Amino acid sequence: MNRHFTKKIRINKPQDIRRMIAKVINILLQDGEMTIDKAKTIATLSNTALKSMELGDLADRMNKIEELLENQE
Repeated sequence: MNRHFTKKIRINKPQDIRRMIAKVINILLQDGEMTIDKAKTIATLSNTALKSMELGDLADRMNKIEELLENQE
């Protein structure tokens, strides 16, 4: 699996996490036979990706609200 990550991954924002998780899930799906352990890992990573999306959406909404409040002052 290390051959798929040839350069260091920078994680600065939720989108970076989602991108990395998607890459790992795709690697697992393409890497031979599906096992129970792989399926559990994919499910866990998928849940983590969903939470990351939710947090990213909340952060975007908070930023917009903060901008609106700053503009009103």
